[in-house]
Amino acid sequence: MKVASALLLCVCPLFGAGGVEVWSAADLKSTADRLAPDAEAKGIAGKPLGTASLWRRAKSGEAELHKTKTDLIVIEQGSATLLYGGTIPDGHTTTANEIRGKSIRNGESRKLSPGDIIRIPAGTPHQFLLEKGQQVAYYAVKLPR
Repeated sequence: MKVASALLLCVCPLFGAGGVEVWSAADLKSTADRLAPDAEAKGIAGKPLGTASLWRRAKSGEAELHKTKTDLIVIEQGSATLLYGGTIPDGHTTTANEIRGKSIRNGESRKLSPGDIIRIPAGTPHQFLLEKGQQVAYYAVKLPR
């Protein structure tokens, strides 16, 4: 996890974060452990960390597409399957430049585990899929296109 944490510390200052921020592996693990996803709602809880966010997900998310932002994601704990590419049938705009939907059609999948670093280019549909009882904690940084 030291490489993943160092990567975030190097990338965040390039995209508008103020001052030096150091998030030790122990700090990040402790924060991730305290996040409690609301299983009755969307099954996800997050904490902003400057220009990055720390997330813990306890159930599959919606399919999403960011028109103007690239996601840089580092898996900290747990596992999930990333479904990406293809199209979002019946996708709808939720906010400016953001599209959501229930699923992805004709996408590819990849199993994710701790230490994995994922770059999802702007305009690429993506979705986290979790099996019942599975959780994943990850850091996400939104980068301009």
